[in-house]
Amino acid sequence: MPVSTLKTSHVQNMPPWPAKHCPSCDAEASGNYCAACGETLHPHLPGAGEFAHEFIGHYVALEGKLLTTLKLLLFHPGRLTLDFLKGRRLPTIAPLRLYLTLSLVMFAMIKWCGVELPQLQLTNEYYGVSYSHVIPNPHKLGKAGTATVDVKVVEEKTGDLSVRDQIRTAIATLGTVNKTWMRNVTAFIAEAPEQQGRILNRGFLANLPYMLIAALPLFALYLQLLYRGSGRAYGEHLVFALHANAFAFLLASVMMAVPGNVVWLAIAAIKDELRLTSAWDYLQLLPFIWLLAYLPVAMRRLYGGTRLTTACKWLVLITVHLLVISMLSIAAEFIAIVGHA
Repeated sequence: MPVSTLKTSHVQNMPPWPAKHCPSCDAEASGNYCAACGETLHPHLPGAGEFAHEFIGHYVALEGKLLTTLKLLLFHPGRLTLDFLKGRRLPTIAPLRLYLTLSLVMFAMIKWCGVELPQLQLTNEYYGVSYSHVIPNPHKLGKAGTATVDVKVVEEKTGDLSVRDQIRTAIATLGTVNKTWMRNVTAFIAEAPEQQGRILNRGFLANLPYMLIAALPLFALYLQLLYRGSGRAYGEHLVFALHANAFAFLLASVMMAVPGNVVWLAIAAIKDELRLTSAWDYLQLLPFIWLLAYLPVAMRRLYGGTRLTTACKWLVLITVHLLVISMLSIAAEFIAIVGHA
């Protein structure tokens, strides 16, 4: 085929220049962009390299947004919220985008590292809560590699007939609501503890994103009630809630990346099993204390008030929030039990 024919065919496949109408708003336009809506008049399909460049440029290269945002988030509690409310928004990532990004990072870390969760156990012999912890390099146990320790956090024997009758009555009552739920609970009780743990873990992690989304606007509502005399609108409290929870996601991701388990350290202390802990468990206290201290400092910077007043409001806030999270966790595990079959 002659070269002139190739060139003619190529030109015929290109969009007209200049474009007469915008592909988005259909306004008459010319040049590279629509004057009415800003749409490009000569679109093309981007390659994988362009997608990667856009992502990296948006979060990192564009005026150092990512690094600036993380620096303020980690080391200047409440500063991101103050800057956002004052209209200083270009140098940092928007609150909702930061929240979603760090939540995805945390979910990825959960998938990659795994999380040891307290396990509800329900059998015909006992019911309670257990915690299985994998100890890295347990030299004190005289074994190589790792060892798993099972601790009964709460345990009640069901040898008492009245307790068994109560369980049967509860299951029968559930059957009046939904027969399938009753069958699934009965099947769950018959499962081995290891399988029960897998069912609960799978259900909890599957419902975790919904739990966090449900808890976020409630967190902002608690702030509005605690600071109802501050004159701040609900949306301002919501911005603070996004930043506070984003910080929690980031620190939780760091804690999952570092060996050790602060929950196991607390359980071991209560059960007098500190011999089974490691230096990594104590190291986890540093980010945990940071997590606890962060919120009251951020609250005082944003809302003002004395240290004592802020500490009291923080105590109320964190107690109510953890109570709601616990209730949502129980609901997630209930959903896992009644829907696992």
